[in-house]
Amino acid sequence: MTKKYFPGANTGRGFIGHFESIVPPWEKPHYTYILKGGPGVGKNTLMKKVSCLARANGYAVEEFRCASDPESLDAVRIPKKGIVLLDGTAPHTIDPDIPGIEGEILNLGHFLHREAFARRRGELQLLLSENRAHYNAAFACLGAAGALRRAAVADVSKSADLPMIRAFLRESFSLSAPGGTRTLFLRTPTPGGVLDLRETLGAENTVLLPGILGAVFLREAAALANGTRAEVFPDFLTPELPQCIRLPDSGTMLCAVDDTHTTLNEFLLSPIPEFVSFALHEADLLTARAVEELRLCKRTHDAVETLYRPYVDYDRVDRETGALLEKLDL
Repeated sequence: MTKKYFPGANTGRGFIGHFESIVPPWEKPHYTYILKGGPGVGKNTLMKKVSCLARANGYAVEEFRCASDPESLDAVRIPKKGIVLLDGTAPHTIDPDIPGIEGEILNLGHFLHREAFARRRGELQLLLSENRAHYNAAFACLGAAGALRRAAVADVSKSADLPMIRAFLRESFSLSAPGGTRTLFLRTPTPGGVLDLRETLGAENTVLLPGILGAVFLREAAALANGTRAEVFPDFLTPELPQCIRLPDSGTMLCAVDDTHTTLNEFLLSPIPEFVSFALHEADLLTARAVEELRLCKRTHDAVETLYRPYVDYDRVDRETGALLEKLDL
């Protein structure tokens, strides 16, 4: 099974990317091909070709999906080959720290007929302005939803027996070996709804911590796992808090599952306040509105790609990407 992640997410604190964690900190550095160029020039097509070719030849692959369009890739990693292909354009502009040693840039934007395309500037600016307006609305909704969820977690923390929770976590779960923590997203709002990629990881043992109290468990578990080879997956509304934590050495994954009930009552010092149910309900409504705004964002982005495509020399793109595929020797 191909493992899938979101390297960046639409969150309650705006767009947040953890592209530095595409390669786990406990593995050797990979050589990174950073793809540049405007919409529709072939970056996603190239990454999908590389992923497909690698899997066809028996290589394990990690795919990193785009939060703005989960059918598109932001990156692909082939661990055994030690290579990454990565979309380095906004909103996650990236360049190699040491070009030629740690990576290189492949600029497919060179194959755009710029002078002819310049005549579409006015149309393009209108679409980009509309796109920004929908993103601003989406992030306003997610920001409000995040504030409500944050307040709900704070209220539950006051009701929880934190020393008992910490003791339970220490006794029940074996931590991974020392090392750096890998931070990525498994869940984010997208134009198609809130998507969860957790099942693609194939965790041997998944422990669900139900109710908003699960968020408190995960917060305490993250503190215990700090400094170990753990994979931490933030909650998209409150990205300072984890949604899941995976311990690679044991194959265990802890996941918080929001609902208005809990089966962890033995860890409570007092009843959960009624405000919590209200806050989570309103956060869900705001998130649904954010999804609708993201759908409108994608509609305008698709229109932008439609503007670009007639001005791209795809024959030259194919030759350039074909040369790279030969170089990768998959």
